[in-house]
Amino acid sequence: MVLRVYFISTTGRRDIRYGQIHVFSVLSSWKYDYEAIDIAAPENEHDRNFVIDTGKKSEDGKVILPQIFKEEKCCGDYIDFLNAIEHEKLQLFLKQITIEDLDLIISNKMDNTKGILQIIISLCISLT
Repeated sequence: MVLRVYFISTTGRRDIRYGQIHVFSVLSSWKYDYEAIDIAAPENEHDRNFVIDTGKKSEDGKVILPQIFKEEKCCGDYIDFLNAIEHEKLQLFLKQITIEDLDLIISNKMDNTKGILQIIISLCISLT
């Protein structure tokens, strides 16, 4: 299952450049395999048309880069990526896990937290 990041190398917009760099650095630091596709390159015209047709569009109907796809399915744009990081749902956003998997992970974290709290309370009681 291949992650693809569609970006543009010829943009003059600083916010888009920053977003692209951020996506690449996060994916690399988490060791995700991904393919970076520059839609400004003439040889990637097919990919450019694919993103225009299937990518997430802004309110005014334009595609804002970078766009992240898993296989042929759009995961979202940079804003969606940021929201996924903020809410600790990057794996779900990248379609690496399902919502059921995420619920199980959260449930296990809560169980572990409850167990730690019970140990702390027991220690506090035994010290008094």
